Amino acid sequence: MSKVVCPYCFKEFERRDVKFRCGNVSRCKRTDDAVLHAYWKITQITGVAITPKKGFFRFGGTPDSAVCPECGEKSYQMICPHCHNRIPKEMVKKKGYIISIIGARSSGKTNYITTLINELMRHGSDLGDIGIIASNVADNPEYTTQLRYERDFFDVLYRRKTCPPQTDINDPKSRIPLIYEINQKNCRPLYLVFYDTAGENFGNLRNIAGNVEFLNRSDAVIWLLDTFAVPYIHDKLGIKEPIELRFDTIMANIMAHFTDNVSEEVSRNHFDKPMALVFSKIDAILGNAELFDDTSVAALRMEVNSSFMETGRVSLSEFDSISDSLAEALKAWQEPNFVKNILNKYRNYKYFGVSALGGQPDRSNRVEKVRPYRVLDPLVWILSEFKYKLPIDK
Repeated sequence: MSKVVCPYCFKEFERRDVKFRCGNVSRCKRTDDAVLHAYWKITQITGVAITPKKGFFRFGGTPDSAVCPECGEKSYQMICPHCHNRIPKEMVKKKGYIISIIGARSSGKTNYITTLINELMRHGSDLGDIGIIASNVADNPEYTTQLRYERDFFDVLYRRKTCPPQTDINDPKSRIPLIYEINQKNCRPLYLVFYDTAGENFGNLRNIAGNVEFLNRSDAVIWLLDTFAVPYIHDKLGIKEPIELRFDTIMANIMAHFTDNVSEEVSRNHFDKPMALVFSKIDAILGNAELFDDTSVAALRMEVNSSFMETGRVSLSEFDSISDSLAEALKAWQEPNFVKNILNKYRNYKYFGVSALGGQPDRSNRVEKVRPYRVLDPLVWILSEFKYKLPIDK
């Protein structure tokens, strides 16, 4: 039987081992759930955790509900047996793929997530009738994916026209993932899990072990790399603030972790899975052609967005051309070692260049008009790797 991965603690469990939460808030006792308390490190007053009775289901199947031993009410609210967080029932029943997104501090990850979801909702139906559904499962209704996205992401960027603040490394909300189901008829579901871990957690090898579990369990990863953290780009653009974390440090630390600190099987799985290496803020390079005349990215122009946005057809050769151009540009940006390390370590990767905003915010961090550039490309490539039925040009 295929195992399920919890989108909170990222531990695996068999479907038959799923537990339930009593939802009878008016007539059943509520108590501090010790397991949930240990995960969040704060009191969690909630309904009783229920273990389904043995024999309730057969042949290793998935229980659909469980009866609360305190009040006798039947519950359909599934929770992870390891951390007791609420998880979507469809995620347990259908499993599906999990894609994680990570990025260093200042890489623009929050802007990217905001525009990626909005663009997918607008254009997913043009990519082979793909639908996207936000998970509305959470112990605290204020933390459902739909409400969090609208309040903390979409409203801030699209309505207030202000870039969302960087993730605080100590903010407990960073441990609450945004969960979206991507669906297509007769295809295995895919789950986008935005685990908004602050980039500092990957800037130091000592912090990685405690924050890397979701990378172990993810089926594909979108790595957001800060273009401004490439020293050559940083200096060419005349950026005065020092580089907080070099673009390649996070990758070097991850590669070191999966080379030296895990089993051979885990290491092999990591380096085999689809990896989208995404350079953010690419507009700063494409919009300053005079500064990068000899080191330009040949396949990218700001006036030409993803071809499927206009034609409705996905060109995989376009992704190949962009990836090759970025690899050559990286060499010209004096980063040949990074290119060689990725080539030698990872067996299924592509480079992408994106701009979540389509331009740089002003000094007050405001953006008058959001013009996403190629933000869907990495995800569309991963969907093609998972054999989704995309309208691909032959």
